[in-house]
Amino acid sequence: MFQVGDYIFYPMYGAGHIEAMEEKEFLGEKKWYYQVTIEHPVMEVSFPIHNAESLGIRSIADEEMLESARSVLLEQCSELPSNPTARQQNLLNKLKTGELTMELQVIRDLSHLSSKKTLGWTDKNMLNNARKLVISELITARNISPEEAVLLLDNTLHAVH
Repeated sequence: MFQVGDYIFYPMYGAGHIEAMEEKEFLGEKKWYYQVTIEHPVMEVSFPIHNAESLGIRSIADEEMLESARSVLLEQCSELPSNPTARQQNLLNKLKTGELTMELQVIRDLSHLSSKKTLGWTDKNMLNNARKLVISELITARNISPEEAVLLLDNTLHAVH
């Protein structure tokens, strides 16, 4: 269980800070909720404490996890479905896991695809969302500025390709 003051990663939203735990009533049922501030972009979210695990909420990556995940960028690209709908579902499922390695796979594979052809709107959007999630975590994990996080990700991508 997380505590007030902990930094967490919320899949599809990014890195955040637990501001409070409070009891709320919803549909006649009282439950305890985490109140979280997502930092980049700034937004407030809350979710039932007992749902944290099923939502994929996890601690922010430590340095060892960051370095281990970085190796995903060195791996051979996955074969993406040629059907745009199937490709989007495949990539979205990876992002929904909230796993840093999966987010980096999406970035790696779409970046590779963009070197072969111009990405369509949905692919560009998916790539941008994956980048935002990774950048959000880098900002928090390494305590760096958004600009430094963007540079770190871009330099790492360029170094391996």
